[in-house]
Amino acid sequence: MKNTMVKIVLFYIGLCLILFITQRKFLYFPQPATAVSGVTEIQFNTDGEQLNGWVVNEGRAKALIYYGGNAESIENNIAFFEAVLPDYSVYLIPYRGYGNSTGDPSEAHLYQDALHIFDRVKVNHQQISLMGWSLGSGVATYVAANRQVEKLILVTPYDSIVNVAKSVYWMFPVSLLIKDKFQSIKRVKNISAKTYIFIAENDGVIPRARSEQLIAQFTDQLIDSTLVRGASHNDISQYPEYIAGLKRALD
Repeated sequence: MKNTMVKIVLFYIGLCLILFITQRKFLYFPQPATAVSGVTEIQFNTDGEQLNGWVVNEGRAKALIYYGGNAESIENNIAFFEAVLPDYSVYLIPYRGYGNSTGDPSEAHLYQDALHIFDRVKVNHQQISLMGWSLGSGVATYVAANRQVEKLILVTPYDSIVNVAKSVYWMFPVSLLIKDKFQSIKRVKNISAKTYIFIAENDGVIPRARSEQLIAQFTDQLIDSTLVRGASHNDISQYPEYIAGLKRALD
């Protein structure tokens, strides 16, 4: 019996070690870029890496920087933003390792790159708003807490990746193992931008409790939070209620 228990404990420790070493393979799912035509391409060089993306509706006075989801091909949003936000120049810049961008993603690098891009974009526009979907909501809250932002749009956001991971890997000491914590909940007090939040009713990726915990931390900054009925994590942008809400927020 004693030998069996020792083997079980060692096996468990081994699993924890494997999870710790390979965790970013479970967190980030970079997608290769697809062919895009008729849209302005843009590059940003930071820390020896090149981030290659697109600008939709180039030359507008107002800008929106969009931070994509985990396994999202960010360029798939081009037609959506062309149609829904014609008065905004929308920047779609894949994270490190995503699309045609070089490097490897990590929380620190995503934050570093996001601030660099913001500072470069700012000089060309009268005002800048941010929009983060899923994983990107954590990047958006970081930039909003560290830069002057007009409006902040969070779609299917979380309070922290730590808490999301706990709901999946409940059998492991996630708080001790995870490197990239994305603690949006700790940054809310430093956000002054007018904030709008959209939640999918049937979200199977980000538990609603994680979004609601984040919402509860906002005070006067939160202008509106919308529960999109019938929507799931990946199809929320197809719902008229979401599209109308986004237009109102960025009017």
